[in-house]
Amino acid sequence: MSVDSTGVESADLLRAVAAAGFRVSERMLEDFRSSAQGLLPRPQRGANRGRRPVWLYPPGSGRQLVSLLRWREYTKDPNILRVLLWLDGFPISTGAVRNSVNATLSTTSQTLERELAVEASRLGLDPAAGREAALSSISSALAAKRGPSALPRLVRVTASERADAVELLLRLFAFGETVDTTEEEASTVEKVLGVLPGRRQGVNGSGPWLVGPARDLFDAAQFVSVPRMAETAIEATDAELESARPIVAMLFRILPLVAKMIGALFGNDNYTGMQGVGHLNENPEFVMLLVPMVVGMIRAGWQENLDTIATALEPFPALVADIERVLDLPSKQVERNLEGQPAPVQHRARLLIDAALDGKLDQAPRRQL
Repeated sequence: MSVDSTGVESADLLRAVAAAGFRVSERMLEDFRSSAQGLLPRPQRGANRGRRPVWLYPPGSGRQLVSLLRWREYTKDPNILRVLLWLDGFPISTGAVRNSVNATLSTTSQTLERELAVEASRLGLDPAAGREAALSSISSALAAKRGPSALPRLVRVTASERADAVELLLRLFAFGETVDTTEEEASTVEKVLGVLPGRRQGVNGSGPWLVGPARDLFDAAQFVSVPRMAETAIEATDAELESARPIVAMLFRILPLVAKMIGALFGNDNYTGMQGVGHLNENPEFVMLLVPMVVGMIRAGWQENLDTIATALEPFPALVADIERVLDLPSKQVERNLEGQPAPVQHRARLLIDAALDGKLDQAPRRQL
């Protein structure tokens, strides 16, 4: 069967990616469109050119390939790449997304349990009988860890409080256990996570975003723990996934940017307790958690709340685009454009421009090494 002649030939794809600064071979195209990866549409036969058949990719395949190659700078995992392309609006089936998220979460669950067994063996214990001791040992090690991948140390707590908080988080969110917690324990967890300023600070006259009992955080474990999200990924319908898609895209792309902008405006990356949020998009694999998380929130009746967040985030991409255009202007012209604006507006604009110049508003995730 032939396809419309408006399709794209392989040579056109190669030219498109070359213009974007990438190099790709015919063999790579074959791998991308294989059933094992499913990252690029398969070409279909078009009208012959003389006696030679012409194979055409669907329109838009060039943009999809460029997006794929950009994401591959950060991850080579085809499961993650499928979901990222789906979030970018390309024709990845919801079935493929469901399978990819499920495969990733299944691997995550197996890895967590395997780490417990390994730690129990290291302690000289039977993996089953030594599970509790292994979990406490791992929690203490994570609590003491320092460096870019460690939990933030933004509020002073004792080493034992920090270890207990980490263990509680692992039990609830990594392993999906049912644990009785006190408000005091929950407050300590807020300190360890660095979100406590969210109970004090607002922006532009709005109140703090973190309200209500600290224990409310743990109620979310019923739909955002790894085991529960794995179940949600399997059960999610096509309609639920499509409802979640724009919200997940907004949370992954824009919410971190907003957190960084707030940090730049107030000279404090954790002014509203959102410093951790500002780094969400630095790890593309986080989308594999966001998808079932948002589906779970929708099922829990949070659709209106999520829509409100998404609506509030909508203006920010245009604002960043405006800032990027300003960066291309001569500094004298920028100053002329700011003249006549109220002093607070000038101050905020200069803070955001400086942050953009320093790369603090970059939206690209962290490169894999």
